[in-house]
Amino acid sequence: MDEMTLVDKMSKLQTIDELVDLSKEIGKPLSYNDADQLFGRINQCQNDVAELSGDTVAKLAKEAFGI
Repeated sequence: MDEMTLVDKMSKLQTIDELVDLSKEIGKPLSYNDADQLFGRINQCQNDVAELSGDTVAKLAKEAFGI
């Protein structure tokens, strides 16, 4: 999966279970606990202040999945 697609899918996640499924889909499964932490960070990134400070979903995708 390319970075743009992954970032788009991560931005649209509604539940931790969806993130766990997405991680399995790309071949880098997360534990439920790790997915919970990442899901919280994704939600925090989706506000203007976070984006201005450089926190983005794309950055998280690179950190978490190496993409």
